[in-house]
Formats: sequence, structure tokens, C-alpha cells
Amino acid sequence: MTLKQAYEHCKSIAVNHYENFPVVSLLVPKHMRRHLYAIYAFARVADDIADEGSSTAECRLDNLEILRYSLRQANGTDPIMMALQATIRDCVLPLSLFDRLLDAFESDVMFVAPSNWDAVLAYCHNSANPVGELFLRLDYLNKDLPDAAITASNSICTALQITNLLQDISIDLDRGRSYLPLPDNEVIQRTRLLYQEGWSVVGHARSWRLKLELVAIIIGGRAMLRLCTKRTDRMVRPTLTAWDVAVSLFSRQW
Repeated sequence: MTLKQAYEHCKSIAVNHYENFPVVSLLVPKHMRRHLYAIYAFARVADDIADEGSSTAECRLDNLEILRYSLRQANGTDPIMMALQATIRDCVLPLSLFDRLLDAFESDVMFVAPSNWDAVLAYCHNSANPVGELFLRLDYLNKDLPDAAITASNSICTALQITNLLQDISIDLDRGRSYLPLPDNEVIQRTRLLYQEGWSVVGHARSWRLKLELVAIIIGGRAMLRLCTKRTDRMVRPTLTAWDVAVSLFSRQW
């Protein structure tokens, strides 16, 4: 398989899997897209290892460890790892960010319910924040990424992760997991504040296309949070529509 075919394989995984928003929209600068597809495909595979099928916990952990090992190997034949290794090399991405993602998936396998808000934030530190930082590093490439950009990105990514946890409460409970130790209304209030604190990440994007992409992501997250606020049964999983996004766009309420 050629490297081009490997990236196309990653793209097919990304575009054919349901998400609230396109994984890579047309707003994303073209030079970034193949790299984001590779990162997404890697995360998708790791997520499936942690959550899907009937494998034992030991088997899941072994397979996640194989992924961790594969990150450090050259000339792999697996198309996802082939593409991701090229992305890591060409864009000089820290392996530590991928290690943190794998740490989060391992914690899902050996799940211990967070006992307080700090534990929720610690989970998001590994499960969500590395994705935002990788996104920004692809934008900045060899230029220095400001600490303020990473801080703002972390707030947004944590907010998006918690919004997703609110949305998927019923799914997670079916898997025996309860990620949110606080009442929903308090979680929603704290998550709104995170969106507000992280809004400045838009200003750190280096192109207008990427700024619009970040605005769309944030507005979409806020829209889903609004749906979680309005539902009367927390076991009903809300689904986002274009109308919900439009309402969030023109809403003054963070």
C-alpha cells in the first residue's frame, strides 16, 4: 500500500463514522486534512478496542499497548499506522499527546468512576485535550505554539468532552460507567464557563478558514449542551440538527 492509499483509508474511516459534526470539514485548510484523518482513524481504532466487541479487559489492554508500541516503529504495514507515522514525522508531533489518548482509553477499560470535578477534568486532560493541541500544532507546524493557545484549546476540548458525556449518559450507564459525579445542572453550568474561557482559541488560529472551523465546533458544542439542558429525561440521547446549531449561533446565553 502506498502512503497516499494509507491516507485515503484513514479518510474513509473518518467520513463513514457518525459524529455530531464532520470530523474534517471543508473549512479545514487542505494541507491539514490528511493529517487529521490519520489522527482520527488512530483514535477511532483505539476507541473501538476499548469499547466495542466482547474481548476481555486484559485483551483490550494488550491491544492498546500494541498501538502504543506501533507509534514508535518505522515502516509499518498497517495503513492507519503508516499514515499516522508519516504525519507525526512530517509535522513533528509529540508522541506524548498520543500516549495520553491511549492512557484515557486504558482508563475506560479499567474504569473507576470519577469522584469529584477534578477527577473529571483529569480524565478530559487525556481523553480530549490532546486532540485540540494536535489540531493547533498542525496549524502552526514548525512555529512556536503559544501557551495561551493551548490553555484556551484545553478549555474548549474539555467542554466538548463533558458535553459528549452528558449526551451519552444512557450509553455509558449501559456500559457500567458513570463519568459525572455532580448533578446535571451543575455540570452544565461549569461546562458553559469552560466554553466561555476557551473562546479565545479562535483568535490563535492562523487562517480565517480555521477560525471559522473553530467557531463552528464551539457553536455546535454549545448547541448540544443546550439540548442536554432542555431534556426532561437524561436517559434520552439528544440528536443535533441544523436548527439547533442556528439557535445556538444567535443565542446570547453562554
